[in-house]
Amino acid sequence: MSDASLLRALQTHARDTVAYQALESGIRLWRGEVGTVSFCDAGGAWVACGGPLADDAQIDGVARAFVAEARRHGKRASFFACDEVAFYGSFARLPIGLQPLWRTSEWPATVRAHRRLREQLRRARAKGVTVRVVPATELAPDCALRRDVDALAARWLASRPMEPMRFLVTLDLFVHPELHRYYVAERAGAVVAFLSIIPAGGESRALVEDLVRDRLAPNGTTELLFDRAARDAATEGIVTLTWGLAPLAGDVPLSMRLLGSLGRGLYDFRGLKAFKARLHPTEWQRVWLVHPRGGSPALYVLDALRAFAGGSVLAFGARTFVRHPLVLAWALTLGLVPWTLSLALLLTFHAAAPLFGFPREKLFAWVVFDAAFIAVLVRAFWRPRAGRFAVLAFAAAADALWSTLHLTHAGLGASPAAAAIRLASAIAPALAAVGLLRCAWYTRPPATG
Repeated sequence: MSDASLLRALQTHARDTVAYQALESGIRLWRGEVGTVSFCDAGGAWVACGGPLADDAQIDGVARAFVAEARRHGKRASFFACDEVAFYGSFARLPIGLQPLWRTSEWPATVRAHRRLREQLRRARAKGVTVRVVPATELAPDCALRRDVDALAARWLASRPMEPMRFLVTLDLFVHPELHRYYVAERAGAVVAFLSIIPAGGESRALVEDLVRDRLAPNGTTELLFDRAARDAATEGIVTLTWGLAPLAGDVPLSMRLLGSLGRGLYDFRGLKAFKARLHPTEWQRVWLVHPRGGSPALYVLDALRAFAGGSVLAFGARTFVRHPLVLAWALTLGLVPWTLSLALLLTFHAAAPLFGFPREKLFAWVVFDAAFIAVLVRAFWRPRAGRFAVLAFAAAADALWSTLHLTHAGLGASPAAAAIRLASAIAPALAAVGLLRCAWYTRPPATG
């Protein structure tokens, strides 16, 4: 299917916010008799970008045909980020989050009604931030502004706690630039933020697709960009502006919320919702995962995760662990919790002393130390600060020194289990101290000179 025919299908049938993201790299197309589906091949599954591009009465049938085609290839199929689910009578549905909607005609009144929002706009202007619309011609590959934006995007990606994700969050700024409206925020001649908007489902709806922001951008820069975009949208007849899905917001299954809490240090779902909420949307709309009846919803959620991970969640996790220091804080927390609970349980049943070689009162102090360490660690990866990681690195180094001195004095113990535990008690905190120092360096405040 050519880009031209896909564009015609989008202009005629796009109804989901994510529909135009079918134009991004890595997205495949399946064309049925009366409709088209854009999707990501996630290995064992095809995960569609929203629902089929088809007439309302044909959507359910096209969706069933797409699922049947996927099965012929040995794959599951689902439809991720659907705005409306009334058309899918043959399918099950799972809420996956909320997306904010702004009625652009009401945006000036929203600004007037919220003092904190006005203050953020004032701060950015007082710091010399200006926002302008950028024509696509100024972002051609050989233009200076394009190089500045590319460098900003690279710095922004490097600052993220995870590897770049794929599927609907691929940072693909300049695909079909003629469909985008681009805004740049500048300060003293330097680009400090960049925002792009594309059409969304419906004739008078648009999506804030990408925002990249420099660490040195003054407070209020994001608000200033959005303010300009919302006011321009109103004058151009765009009735509704959205900033896309806030995953796991709203009434989603408890298991999904728990999964989001476990990974909060890597992807702050709650923080993303709060970020969008501070711009005071007119309303929040539910977003759905639509999948065939009878299958386990967990499998379809896992398929979506694979799509975002680029195929393999494990490979994505390994790349993230190697390249992004803050993952260590998350991994340490997940490991320390069962370690501390096990130590406390052994202590309760008087089974810890032979394994560790410490008297009971010192083991109790160790449990208290680990519990406090976990509490500070959780706060550190939820709100990364160089000082917190430095304190944690010092505490881990002290723990390693204490355990090593104990090991030289008490020996490895009388059993292989005791030897393994005592060696781990000395080696693990030493490695943690090195990793936490790396986290402290990674999160140090940017130079302002």
